[in-house]
Amino acid sequence: MNPLVPDFILEQDAEGQYAGALDAAVLHVSLPAVVELAEQTVARQSVDPDALRPLFDPLFEAVHQSGGFVAAFSPAGGFTALFPDRPGRNVTRHARSAALAMRRSLLEFAARRALGAVGAQQMPFRIGLAWGTVHWTIVRIAQDRAYYLLYGPAIEACQASERGADDSELHLDRSFRERLPAASARESVADLDEPDLAGPLSLTVTSTPAGADVAAFLPPGAGDLAPEGEIREVTTVSLSLDRIASPTELIQQLHEIAAMYGATFAGMNVTDRGFGAMFYFGAPVAHESDHDRALDFALELKSNGLGVPRIAVGITRARCLVGFFGGEGRREFACLGRSVHLAAQIARKAAPSSIWADERAFLAGEASHQWSTENIFRFDGFDLPILVYSLERRRIAVQEEFYDLGPIGRESELERLTRALEPLFEGRSAGVVYIVGEAGIGKSYLVHSYRHQRAQLMDMRPLLWMEARCDQTLKSPLYAFEFALKEYLGISSEIGQSAKQAGLDLALQLLLERLPKGWSEVRDGIERSRGALARLLKLRKDDPAAPGGEAERRGDAVAALAALLVAESSLQPVVVHLDDAQWADPTSLEAVRAITAACRDLPLAVICSARPGASGEAEVHIPLEPGIASQRIDVPPLPPERLLSLAEPFFGGPLPTMLESLIGQTAAGNPFFAQEILAYWLEDGRYGSAHDTARSSRFMPPRTMNSLLVARLERLEPRTKQTVIAAAVLGREFDTRVLARMIPDASALVDHLRFGEAQRIWSRMGEHRFEFCTVLIRDAAYGMLPKLLAERQHRLAAEAIEAVYGEDLEDQRAALESHRKLAS
Repeated sequence: MNPLVPDFILEQDAEGQYAGALDAAVLHVSLPAVVELAEQTVARQSVDPDALRPLFDPLFEAVHQSGGFVAAFSPAGGFTALFPDRPGRNVTRHARSAALAMRRSLLEFAARRALGAVGAQQMPFRIGLAWGTVHWTIVRIAQDRAYYLLYGPAIEACQASERGADDSELHLDRSFRERLPAASARESVADLDEPDLAGPLSLTVTSTPAGADVAAFLPPGAGDLAPEGEIREVTTVSLSLDRIASPTELIQQLHEIAAMYGATFAGMNVTDRGFGAMFYFGAPVAHESDHDRALDFALELKSNGLGVPRIAVGITRARCLVGFFGGEGRREFACLGRSVHLAAQIARKAAPSSIWADERAFLAGEASHQWSTENIFRFDGFDLPILVYSLERRRIAVQEEFYDLGPIGRESELERLTRALEPLFEGRSAGVVYIVGEAGIGKSYLVHSYRHQRAQLMDMRPLLWMEARCDQTLKSPLYAFEFALKEYLGISSEIGQSAKQAGLDLALQLLLERLPKGWSEVRDGIERSRGALARLLKLRKDDPAAPGGEAERRGDAVAALAALLVAESSLQPVVVHLDDAQWADPTSLEAVRAITAACRDLPLAVICSARPGASGEAEVHIPLEPGIASQRIDVPPLPPERLLSLAEPFFGGPLPTMLESLIGQTAAGNPFFAQEILAYWLEDGRYGSAHDTARSSRFMPPRTMNSLLVARLERLEPRTKQTVIAAAVLGREFDTRVLARMIPDASALVDHLRFGEAQRIWSRMGEHRFEFCTVLIRDAAYGMLPKLLAERQHRLAAEAIEAVYGEDLEDQRAALESHRKLAS
């Protein structure tokens, strides 16, 4: 007897018989205790390979002694046994005797548990018995992979017992009772307390046929698991299907789709409604993207339809006990845990053609997929109602895919920028290049495209690129160049003062080693800049009593920056990008003037990307030294046809009429506005063909960019939205350690950060630092705060900064003072 696959199946497979039917008594026992024991094992994080044997061994022995075999296990922890009909033998009596023996064994097991463990819970069970025709099928996918399924009305009748209350009783269907001898065809368990078989039971247990191909019926990778089992993070996808005449083709389809997504197809099973199927992601083979694979797999099942009238999917995620479980007489690969049982229940309750999931599955997939809240339901084995979410579709990261399409419509501006910077690669200064355009028009993208283009050149000369980012809130003197210097040195606010000082010293030492010995003037300039650069990085405190005032110290810092860039541009071309220059403080603009003057004969360029002056405000203009070149590149709105060409790849053809009108007119040629309209449309779920005017006419996004961004943020799950707003309070950049102290549930922050990255709300800068992908999103999120709540959030931010940085606050002094001021 082979414990992993029923001998009956192995016999048919060895003989080349792949389908048939037999009359049999069917027994199904529901054992919720199995699930609870698995949960206790996971909670203890200590796997005991023999934990379930005392429960299962007597049950399997009763089945085998009565001439039956264990056909399959259940996600709820029980199993189904068959007692094939034999001439001259009433198998219903043997099946009933096996059921009575199992009942006694389970009651004794429960009694031992109650005596052995103080406060041990009751161990209810339910045994169903039925009679009828059982069909069987073997599906040979390949030489090394096969599935089997036993199904039919009798098994369905028994499965119905699993959905009833576990009352430790026997439940016989009409067909089973009618086949019992008249004297014992009674429904009361009390009347059936003793078997009425005379003499020893008839034994029909066979031996495993020679040459049986057991391995083909086992999931790939199952043999690599530890013999005692393992604890794994598993996403379970359970499928509920209507009855069909023959499941052979269906099993083949499910295998092919599961293989595409890397799922472990654990085979089909019978339910009281028809068929079910169980798929595991994360066991026995694990992939880094298992959960996303599971969600995409579920969506594929839904869109495929599988040729059945009704299909519904349930998804859960949790740590499970993984391995081969059962007893000596029968074992089967399984993932055990309440989440597996819950997935099957969710699938049975789910509406046709829908995909429902529990909260953990939703949270793990919130960043990559679009969801809606379904409802709260009660499920067997769970004391409290469970909130269920509905999986709608995979999120389309419009912003990221827009970014990957290339500079469509900006070819002429990119060519102008390339020509403007060409002197750098001839060893000459390119002066200042102004890139001017409205918010969201694509200024930063144009600069990024140029930088990416240079990086792709095969004959590229070394190029040092320094990002000097201005901030609307933190307008402390030289903030943009403080940011650039930290990027240049590869240091961040996350490290301590001593580490920052070490980073500065090492960088300057390496720079001096690269400079030729004869460049004494350049080398002396670097040596003189050490103290001023350290003060700019807040590594040294300014002494109010020291000679000279604040203006002189700022002048020293500007001179130090100029000396640094003279040294670097003497070695290679240098580009300094002053981003969002409309917010630059006066000292940063003075620094640009000084740097370009010092490097007038060296390959250095300063790109100033800025918005045009608002009503009553002057545009950014830096009074340069005579002879320093400057030029302006305007970034105008894109023509409507260009915007539409950016949107069409998301539809694979013509856009819906309403969306085409919105992008062509409402976006006003602004690509960022256009991509946000497109993202809003796709996430809304009312998109269809170009002729789908009935649905698309209901779609009406906000008419301004800021209100559209606010509307998109409002759609976020409330806790995620709260995190985004709290991050916006901290500024364009934020420290996740500080943010964790500002939100109610810090344990959810990792999921929220992952979601924000996937949706290009922000991107990672370091271990603890993130930045908003665009200041427009940050400003929209910050603007959602009422004044009183904003003050409270700034107060929380100040307290969090003090708590995180402790005595090492010097680098955070400007931010701390800003938050305190805004909190008052």
